[in-house]
Parts: sequence; C-alpha cells; structure tokens
Amino acid sequence: MKRIMILLVAALCLCLGAITARAGGLPDLKGDWTCVSKPVVMGKPGHREPATSPVFSEGVAFTLRITAQDGERFYGERFSAKHKETVLGMIDEDGTMTLVDDDGIFIGSYDKATDRLKLRYMEPGKDSKVVSVGIYTRKK
Repeated sequence: MKRIMILLVAALCLCLGAITARAGGLPDLKGDWTCVSKPVVMGKPGHREPATSPVFSEGVAFTLRITAQDGERFYGERFSAKHKETVLGMIDEDGTMTLVDDDGIFIGSYDKATDRLKLRYMEPGKDSKVVSVGIYTRKK
C-alpha cells in the first residue's frame, strides 16, 4: 500500500511539473509590436489606396497592440494610419502563431531569442486581395 501511495504521489508531481512547464513556456505577448510590411495588393484594401491591378507596395507601417492574453489565446487590434481592425490569436508552445482580423488571416511565429514576431498575412476576396509579410518588434 505504501508503495502504491509513493507511486501516486510521484505521478502527481510529474503531472504538475508538466503543467507548470507548459504554462511557463508561453511568452507574454501583451504590448505594442510594430513593423513595416511590404505587401502585394489588389482591389480596395483598408490600409492603402485602391488598385485595379496588383501593386507591390513600398511598405505600410503597422502596430499590433495585444491588450489581453489568457494562456495561448490573446486579442487586440492591428492598425495603420488609415485603418484599424480587431485581432484574435493563438500561440503554440513552439512559437507558431495563428491570428485573424476582420477580413484576413495571419500565420507566423514568435522568436524567443530576438523577441520578434514574423507574421504572414493573407486577405482573400473578390473586393480586395492582400499578401504580406512583416517582422514585428516589441515597442519598448
């Protein structure tokens, strides 16, 4: 009986350790992150002038403001000088990120060593199409 109790306590300690390690592995993403993206756009995207054919943009300055985080889930807003959208997202333990805004999706990653986000944005649609990549750095 004593042996079974020791094994149960050991198993419980291992489980608690795994839960603590998992929770500690996620970064605190709250705050402002900035980038200048270099998109290719067509149609009527909200952050730049409309284009009837594909256009390689010189870059648009964005801020990603993450206002709340609960474990791997977070939300906030992403904005430029012309437009603002709500953003919902998730981050995995390995840094993989998935986000959505009002009309598009982001797929990317968090690099713990550099404290940077690399996000690829895709906005498919009949009225506007956008593909972009941005390296977001945390505003201090």
